[in-house]
Amino acid sequence: MVAFLSNKGVRALLLPLLLAWLSLTGGQSARAADPELEAAARKEGSLVVYGCDPPQTPVYLEAFKKRYPGIQVSSYLAGCWQIYNRHVTERGARKQAADVFFSLEDVLTRMQDERLLAPYRSPELKNFPASAAPEGKDFQRVKELILGIATNKSYLDGVQPPQDWFDFANPRPDWKNLITFYDPRTSSAAFSLLAALYQNFGEEKTMSIYRGLVQSGAELTPTTPAGLSKLLSGERPLMFYVVNNHYSGAVAKGAPLEFIVPKSGTVATPFSVAVLKDAPHPAAARLFVDFMMSDVQDIVQKANEYALRNGSAPPRGMPELASVKTLPLDIAAALRDQEKLIGMWKRATGIQ
Repeated sequence: MVAFLSNKGVRALLLPLLLAWLSLTGGQSARAADPELEAAARKEGSLVVYGCDPPQTPVYLEAFKKRYPGIQVSSYLAGCWQIYNRHVTERGARKQAADVFFSLEDVLTRMQDERLLAPYRSPELKNFPASAAPEGKDFQRVKELILGIATNKSYLDGVQPPQDWFDFANPRPDWKNLITFYDPRTSSAAFSLLAALYQNFGEEKTMSIYRGLVQSGAELTPTTPAGLSKLLSGERPLMFYVVNNHYSGAVAKGAPLEFIVPKSGTVATPFSVAVLKDAPHPAAARLFVDFMMSDVQDIVQKANEYALRNGSAPPRGMPELASVKTLPLDIAAALRDQEKLIGMWKRATGIQ
């Protein structure tokens, strides 16, 4: 005997299955890679990624390995200018290892100018705003970062934290030896902030901020992750700035941190991905770029970061990007002035 279900019964039967499917896919349609590209990547069998987002890049790489277990993945993670220097040195020695760069755009813009990137446009770009593929560039934007002043509320003992970049120009006495700041010679975010302050407020006002940091006894660390560890331990409970992805990751683990968007405006900078010219494994490189523009967008959102795929919600507790006051930054001009800006920073800080 055949039993027939009513429409209501069918809905009752299918709803749990639909909910389970949505939980597995994040509400997005399952993405099938180009079969020919996937086959070519599996034939190459390897992928080498250079990245300067140490907290999250390993997560993306692990997800890629699970999706494509036949491809062996290795990486080098450091500051954005550090990975650039390593790659340039390896190319100069004709020992290129890297296939893909995942970096902030000052480094990628320099690499574009030096013809170190290979042209590739992911088919996944149809799901992104046009700004995700800057005209005339061979990199694609994966996620957006903003910088904010950071505090560890558990260790401030009632100390009033800074509310703006220029508060550091006249540091409060009770900030003495509580602050970390960062080296623009190794940190891309530190260089972008230095350039944005200079372009928007001029040399003297910018130098006053860095002179104030030194006056406050601020400790120089090479990258923001190094400063974050001191923030979390309470050794230095004020960060000149934190990148929102580092902040979100720490808060998700229960850290009592505060993110302060400076009143005069902050720096917004995308993390982008590119296939490298002469990549030893070009098919695997293109497959990884597609993966970053598809599956990784769900990972970015779950990590409470600003994903760029159409329809992505802002991180929990963070404002919509459109509502954040940002400082205009001309990256090309910053790179032309890089030697001058680093010299200015050295004079202000006394660091050589």
